[in-house]
Order: sequence, then C-alpha cells, then structure tokens
Amino acid sequence: MSSNALYYCLVVIAINYLSSDLLRIFAYSTLLFWIIFKNIRYYKSLPPGPWGVPFLGILPFMNKRPPHLVYLNMSKQYGDVFSIQMGSNLTVCLGSTKLMKEFFSRNDSTDRPNTPLNNLLEGFGIITSQGALWKRQRMFLHEKFRALGVKLWPNTRFEKSISMEIDELIAELQESDGVPVNPGYLFGRHIHNVICQLMMNYRFQADDKNFTMFNERVIRGMQLFGLVLFGEHVPAYLKLPGKMEVLNEIKRNLVDISKFHGDHVVERIKQRANSAHNKEPADLLDCYLDKLDEENSMDSNDKKNIFPDVDPVKQIVQVMNDLFSAGMDTSLTSLLWTCIMMLKNPEAAEKVRSELRKFVAVGEKVTMAHRLQMPYIEAVVLETMRVASIVPLGTTHVNSKDWKIGKYVVPAGTHIVPLINKMNMDPEIYPEPELFKPERFIKDEISYGPS
Repeated sequence: MSSNALYYCLVVIAINYLSSDLLRIFAYSTLLFWIIFKNIRYYKSLPPGPWGVPFLGILPFMNKRPPHLVYLNMSKQYGDVFSIQMGSNLTVCLGSTKLMKEFFSRNDSTDRPNTPLNNLLEGFGIITSQGALWKRQRMFLHEKFRALGVKLWPNTRFEKSISMEIDELIAELQESDGVPVNPGYLFGRHIHNVICQLMMNYRFQADDKNFTMFNERVIRGMQLFGLVLFGEHVPAYLKLPGKMEVLNEIKRNLVDISKFHGDHVVERIKQRANSAHNKEPADLLDCYLDKLDEENSMDSNDKKNIFPDVDPVKQIVQVMNDLFSAGMDTSLTSLLWTCIMMLKNPEAAEKVRSELRKFVAVGEKVTMAHRLQMPYIEAVVLETMRVASIVPLGTTHVNSKDWKIGKYVVPAGTHIVPLINKMNMDPEIYPEPELFKPERFIKDEISYGPS
C-alpha cells in the first residue's frame, strides 16, 4: 500500500470517531475535495498528453498498432515532451535530442522498468540491470571491447573476424550461381558468427541446428512479446486464460538460449581449470573469467567487484543473451534496409559503385583502412539508419528522482521513452527529412565522375 493510500485510510478511520454526523459529512466532503484538488494539481504538473480511461490509460486506443507509431503520431500534437498513462505506468516520451542528452546523462536516469517481462531476467545482463551492477558492467565492457579490437581503426583483431565471415559470405554467393537466396538467413548467420567470435570464439557452420534454434527462438520471442505487451502495463492481464502460457513459452525460449551460452561458459571454466591460463584473452568470455579469477584471489577489502551481489555465471550468460538479441537484430536489419535503399535509390547506388571503383582494386577487399577514403558509403549507412529508424524507440529508462522540464514535473518512477524515430525525422536537424540524401552527412563536396 502506498503512503498516500495509508494516509487516506488513517484519515477515514479518524473521521469515523467523530460523534456528530454533520461533522463527519463535513470532514468527508473536505477530504474528497482535497483528493480531487491534489490529483488535479498532480496532472496539471505533468507534461501535456491525451486523456485515457481509468486503470488502463491509453491502452484501449492503441488498436494493436506498434507503440512507436502511436507515440510518433502523438508527438505531432503534443510536441517534444508529452505524458501518457499506460495502465499502471506513467510514461513520458522525449522527442528532442537536447532533452535526451540532458536527462540521460544524469545518474538518476539509469533505473529500469519493473514489468513482468523485465522481471524474467531478474536484473541480470545489461539491458535490465541497474545501479552498481549496470555501471560496473558498462565500464568493464567498454574497456574489454576496445582491448578486443572493437574500435574504428584498421588492422584490428575484431576486423579479422569480420573479414573471415565476408570471405565465406562471398564464397556462398558465388556458389549460388545466380539462384535467389534469402539474404536474411545468409547475413544472419555471419552476423551471428561475428558476435559469437567476439564473445566466446565460436562459429556456426552452414545448416547448424543451433543457429536454426536461435533464429526460431528470436522470431518467436518477438511474436510472443506482442501477445503480452498489454500485460507489461496491466499485470492482471497475464492472469487471463492463455496469457500465462505465453509467458511460460517466453521463459522456455530464454532457458534454451541461456543453456547454449551457459554450456559454453561451463566448458571454458573446465578447460581453464585443466591448463595454465596466462595468455592474452581470446574473447569476452576469457576477459570475464580472468576478472573473476583476479577477484577471487584478492582480499575482500581490495576488490573492485564487477558482480556486486549477483551470480557471476548468470550475469555472464545474460550479457551474452543481450549482445545477441541487441547486436544481431539491429545489424541484420541495417544491412537489409541498406540493400532496399540501394534498390529504391539507383543514383545513390551508382555513387557507391563509383566510390568503390575509385579506391578498391578489383578482387581487393574493403577494410577499415578505406574508411576515410570512402565517406559516401559511410554516409549511405548513416542515412539508411536515419530514414528507416532501425530502432525507433530507445531503451526505456526510469528516473529515480523527480525531474523538472520547464514548467512540468516528471515524478520519480516514470517510464522515460526516447522517440528516436521522431528525432531522425526532425526537419530542424535534417532538412527535407523524408528524402534519402546521404550527402547530408558529408561536409565537403565530392566528385562522383569516372575514376
């Protein structure tokens, strides 16, 4: 029970001890007007937004439309910041790069929503972790990713992993001999392999049953999430017939994926126990286990624990789950949309080919060393992600303290959703945002004539 509800109960009990009926009527009327006044003042202090219905908010009016399209439409009426009630959750949407930068750089913006699906992960990983665990994991991963070569410089070890996958991808395309192929499946396995090599030095082979399982679980997981999205904001919804079974299937999917990663973690721990391990880490898993060995050998007073109050193996496994779910889907979608944009914009496609002919010899492979020589190709990638809004909504945050935005107040515990799709189509940042213009990301004039 909230402190306000408890206070109201105590007041009602006290009123009933009054001896006069007239006094009780007066006291009840005063309490009712005070509650109404307090609620009016509360709602007037919030950013503007549509009226919803009691207990459900705007959920009945979403009509099974994707949330990012609903929010984008509302932003046209209410502006860069607006509030909506989603069941029991107050949500504030930010559609301004200035506001997002200002508030998401604060330490009190890093909490995560307390929802049924988030709770399935028990606060492990990166996406749903918060507090000290989130902060220490974030710093650790940034440091180790750079050490493993995930940076914008040529001839890095990470680039070699990507190069290996490109060689195999080209070979598979040549073997197809012009027969149509499914680019989603073809790109997907090689993107998976890049992430897998980074995490645990592992590659999926063609027709690998584990890769098929991953694809099925990820696709099915997205479908299942859509079936219980309402329950994220109205937990009682999950008690309806059939909905608990959906939640249980989501749990089984998570168990299957976690088992694959968990088995690799356990196997690596056994390998390290049976041999001296003092070489350079081969992957992120080695980095984690080296850190775990280091902490286990230190006095408790000297530890800088990256696993505060959590099971290290569960945390490592969920980090791998997060990297797969976030990295594969976004990378694959970006590649597929880039192909679509080249088909829809033949002039841009010809400029890409011209730039390649100019700086890359026939039979030579594009590397990061070419990056500064080929700004148009990089601009095409950036413009594709802007127009397509690969990730239309940023990860939902929760503020741990009240925020003041102009004359409005965002109470602590609010779900904060950044509208990436709105920012990507902001005409003040991107003139004529509906047009595909890679040149907007290039400062200097470039000639695309014959080399």
